[in-house]
Amino acid sequence: MRKIKPVFLIVFLYIIGSTGFVLGQTDDPPVIENKNQEAVQYCSDPVAVAPSISIQNIQIDEEGEGMKISISPPYKQGEDILEWDEVGTFNYTWNANSGYLEISGIGTDSEYELAVSKVYYHNVSATPSSGVRSFSISLKDADYLPATNHFYRFVAHESITWTNARLQAASMDYYGLQGYLATIRSQEEQDFIFTKTEGTGWIGANDADVEGTWKWVEGPDDGVVFWSGNFDGSPVNGEYSHWGSGEPNNLNNEDYAHILYNVGIRGYWNDLPNQGTGGDYTPQGFLIEYGGMKGDPELKLSAIAYVDVLGSEKPKLDETKVQNLFCGGTTHELTLAFTNGNPTVKLVALDPEVTVVDEISYNPTITVPSYGIYSFQLEMVDDDGCEYVDTLEIGIHNQPEATFNLDSNECYGYNLQLEFTGITVEEAEFTWYYNSAEFTTGTDLDNVIIPLGFENIERTVALKVNEQGCKATSLPKEVKVKPNILVSAENTEGCSPLPVNFTAKTSIPAQSYLWDFADGTSSAEQDPSHKFVNPDDVLLPFDISLTVLDDKGCENTAVYDSLVRVYPVPRAGFDFEPKEVLITDPEITFTNTSHAATGYFWDFGDSTFTDEKDPMHRYDAMNIYLTSLEVTNDFACADTIQKNVTVTFDRLFPPNAFSPNAALEEDREFRIYGDGVLDEGYQLLIFNRWGEMIFESNSQNLGWDGKMKNDELAPAGVYTWVIQYTDFTGEKHKQQGTLTLLI
Repeated sequence: MRKIKPVFLIVFLYIIGSTGFVLGQTDDPPVIENKNQEAVQYCSDPVAVAPSISIQNIQIDEEGEGMKISISPPYKQGEDILEWDEVGTFNYTWNANSGYLEISGIGTDSEYELAVSKVYYHNVSATPSSGVRSFSISLKDADYLPATNHFYRFVAHESITWTNARLQAASMDYYGLQGYLATIRSQEEQDFIFTKTEGTGWIGANDADVEGTWKWVEGPDDGVVFWSGNFDGSPVNGEYSHWGSGEPNNLNNEDYAHILYNVGIRGYWNDLPNQGTGGDYTPQGFLIEYGGMKGDPELKLSAIAYVDVLGSEKPKLDETKVQNLFCGGTTHELTLAFTNGNPTVKLVALDPEVTVVDEISYNPTITVPSYGIYSFQLEMVDDDGCEYVDTLEIGIHNQPEATFNLDSNECYGYNLQLEFTGITVEEAEFTWYYNSAEFTTGTDLDNVIIPLGFENIERTVALKVNEQGCKATSLPKEVKVKPNILVSAENTEGCSPLPVNFTAKTSIPAQSYLWDFADGTSSAEQDPSHKFVNPDDVLLPFDISLTVLDDKGCENTAVYDSLVRVYPVPRAGFDFEPKEVLITDPEITFTNTSHAATGYFWDFGDSTFTDEKDPMHRYDAMNIYLTSLEVTNDFACADTIQKNVTVTFDRLFPPNAFSPNAALEEDREFRIYGDGVLDEGYQLLIFNRWGEMIFESNSQNLGWDGKMKNDELAPAGVYTWVIQYTDFTGEKHKQQGTLTLLI
């Protein structure tokens, strides 16, 4: 409920009953007045519609009542909007379809005055339509149209007849202003009233007196003819009309005008009979207008405000020309340029340690104390005098260099460790490239390990450094890689001397090979063979190294620790006693003189064997025996030594008597023979007592049968024999003796 202290001393009970207003008995009238009606310039930022509004002697006591700020026609939906700062506990409702803002709630005149002063106009179009926007500020129960200086309301009353609506409108007033059915004389008024319509509603026109002669029959426009004829008629004297298609058509004696709501095109006029018709044509109320009648009081229950939309657009910096990043140094000249005009400017540093020279030019010079991001306020005034403020963020940072520790003359192995060698001041992002592709990136990643691999390919590395937008990128640098070496070997472990075959392969074609066998010898062959000797008594490992030089001058050395393992070999040796073995005493003692041996195997040459260390052996026959000793160690390595052992006789023992007439045939002949005696060089001689040779034999198979040279039997007696022979060892012997010939 509003409590208003009007100038009138009479209390209108009808108004109290129908509107809920209480008019106090006082000399202070209610006032809604805008003291400053000069158009407020709108540039681009929201502006207060009525900062000087004055509201007095009005108390709102109901939650649903309040004030209304309307954008007068032509309201541009989608372009014109109202915004606000909330005051107290008031409720705010923006109607985008009709272009008005309602502020409702219990409040005093001073509270509403503050709330209305904090309502702002804003144009949300990218290209605002220039021109003056007018605003009406009134109480919520009726809307004020500045173009007519009248108030308008829609009164809901279902199924009311046109004549009853006319009577009720005439019986109502608005703070002393006489009411009547609304008359519409312009497009502006039509647009305004249309937004107030809440259902099919009667307006103050009919052709009841003369069919086809439509005139306004209410208010100050009573008697004004505006249309002649039916739907095919025409305006009279250029008067405004807004009939719908095919209207008026006088169907069923339709003599009264109303505004369409749910049928046809909403807002257009139509003719109906006094009681209306059913369905969507059932009257829902009527539109009432206040103002312009003779005797109406002069009230200040509405205010007018104006905003001049200049069509100004906030100057936009040309991002293609305005640089907001500078690299290196702390003093820089800026370039200001705009895409939409050339406003006057002033650049103000928001940091007291920053200086600006030529601050009102398009090329100011700034000096900052250190690298970082600095804020500046850019004050601008365009050709329309619109003032704008923008904030610039200017980054001034170190200019890095993309340098790193790669020596183009050096050859690298499988893993390449790179380290940034430049200087950064602030946090920086490092991106490392390998073979033109990004390898890794990260903040403060100033070193990296790149596995180069061993493929036969060209390799490059590069670096990009981004320090707060200041960037540096190195040229790709070639990486020379040491040739990869793969060595294989056959028979790498065994007894000395150990023959080993080596094979070398490289990832890159090699110009030369150099093997080091760790025994003082080397080889320049790609696939050499080498014999390793272990002169010691323990296992001897050999570290094999291979140095390869490729066609780019890159050298690589591969060392294979203990690739070759050579076992020690024992040394066999023995002595024996006696040195000369006679068949008459053929036992020999063998003494083992071997070195670093743990196992022994003797072969005496007579098909007998033993594993004793120092054996004794007895031979059964005269001969030259090849005696061998094989010794082994714990690595199963062996050595063998052989020596000849000769078993011979000390002399021949012929019989000292024989008889040609003996009973046994073998006793009838004197024959000297023995094992080990060779026929070659054999000679047996028989002499008589006078020294005469009476018998000679050159074969041990031919003995003396007792006869003389004349084939006669020699006389019994003593005879001398002499024998010369060579034994199986090649030694020559000579013996002599006597024998007795028995007859």
